[in-house]
Amino acid sequence: MKKFLLMALTCLLLSIPCAAKAATNVKVPVLLYHVVSTNPDPSNLYQYNLTEFKKDMAYLNANGYTTLSIDQYYNILNKTIPMPNKPILLTFDDCTEDFYTNVYPVLRQYNMKATEFVITDFIDTSWHLTSNEIKTVFNNGIDIENHTTHHLDLTTLNYNQKFSAINDATAKIQAITKKTPVYCAYPYGTYDAATVSILKNLGYKAGFSVSNTLSTDSDNKYGLPRICILNGDSFDTFKSKVSIGH
Repeated sequence: MKKFLLMALTCLLLSIPCAAKAATNVKVPVLLYHVVSTNPDPSNLYQYNLTEFKKDMAYLNANGYTTLSIDQYYNILNKTIPMPNKPILLTFDDCTEDFYTNVYPVLRQYNMKATEFVITDFIDTSWHLTSNEIKTVFNNGIDIENHTTHHLDLTTLNYNQKFSAINDATAKIQAITKKTPVYCAYPYGTYDAATVSILKNLGYKAGFSVSNTLSTDSDNKYGLPRICILNGDSFDTFKSKVSIGH
């Protein structure tokens, strides 16, 4: 009987794959979209065609990419959780209305996670997300994080102005979502030592810049790179950016 139980236990153990370990060489594409429109302005680099966006998401879904929550991404960088074979972080800036009308339905279709970095002074204004829309997407798996109050270049502001731009946005996001944001995307991708100091003092875990490189575990957590998806990018360009960052 004991021999039988030992054999059964051995077979069971052999049939269970070993728990995944944290990756030793972390590389994650962090994509950045802005406006996703049915009729983008061809002269505006930051307005992307909805048809192309749908193609992008279909490609990620068909090719086994795992979209990450922003906490999952951060923990993968810190090697505290295992990394899936094809991780990707989808981010969107500026809380424009098209996120709710155009982007969100596509994400829902594929059960994808994403992060929206909101400019809090723009919430509940024309062409931007309402507080109720933010609550809806947040309650359905979309992370809502800080893109400051007014989208001014933080490096041009004095210390008190920087602090207000970040801290006031923190308070408004918390009031809407009941969750304190701990990640910030710098307007225009620019930041300085004072900005980083403020983020750390306010309990922020990371800050995002813009750079056409993959994110790695060796990156400065307060200067994390994102890859901008631009109007005019071909499908091959998109696939290249996902694969190698540019």
